[in-house]
Amino acid sequence: MPEKPRLLPVDEADLQEKTLASLAPYRDNDGRIYTIWATLAHHEDALRRYLVFSNHVLGKNTLPLKSRELMILRIAARAQAGYEWDQHVRIARRAGLSDETILEAATGARDGLDELDQVLLAATDSLVDHQGVDDELWDRMCAHLSTEQVIDVLYTVGQYLTIATVINTLGVRTEGEFALPLPRPALQKEVPA
Repeated sequence: MPEKPRLLPVDEADLQEKTLASLAPYRDNDGRIYTIWATLAHHEDALRRYLVFSNHVLGKNTLPLKSRELMILRIAARAQAGYEWDQHVRIARRAGLSDETILEAATGARDGLDELDQVLLAATDSLVDHQGVDDELWDRMCAHLSTEQVIDVLYTVGQYLTIATVINTLGVRTEGEFALPLPRPALQKEVPA
């Protein structure tokens, strides 16, 4: 993460009406556009197109909400993407996840999680490390998930790795203090792809 933001958020007054319409659901409690989206608004056409995919992954995903959030938190912690971490800690809490569960997923501890979440976090780590999963993990995924859900696992990991890369490269900062400190995750044992 650079010492200071490489791109500052675009002022709302400088955005096209169609971009403002696309960003209507992406505002904080004070009505401000979230920093990540205001930063990506430097390329308004791409942002509007990206929001369609992002809306599927975040809002219409077939995975259970709590499971999806554990995956995103694992990615954010592994990538040390503070903005992503902070936003999804808040979402995970609203979904009913405890800070203890959030931190366990982030650091790679899986013993307290149910079998589905253990499989999803193993898949997340394998996809981050190898951009794929081995046959044994594939079979475990298919034992718990529909075909659509398996595809949503891939989309979720891909989307949030992309956002982590953007956050870390552009130096996107949180809107305030961290809701929960960003832990350094323990690395998992090597899982063959």
